[in-house]
Amino acid sequence: MFKGKNRSYLIGIVGGYLMYLAYQLFEGRNDPESNMPKAVNIGFVIFFIIAGIGLLVYAYRIWKIADQDEREGKEEKKPEDPNAMK
Repeated sequence: MFKGKNRSYLIGIVGGYLMYLAYQLFEGRNDPESNMPKAVNIGFVIFFIIAGIGLLVYAYRIWKIADQDEREGKEEKKPEDPNAMK
């Protein structure tokens, strides 16, 4: 469905959103109305930061490979449909 650069853009957006969630959790760590223990809060902040950075790096790698393939003129060959008219 999504291949190449489009896929890398979507993964990059998800990685950025995870970083945003980590920021929101970190910003609200001292909220007196929160029921989440501070250790759990910091654990999720660390988890979201690591996952977000990992997705951003992965998205960059996918984008770089797609860009190289595009410059070399490589295109994916579609498999032949056995039911198609010949």
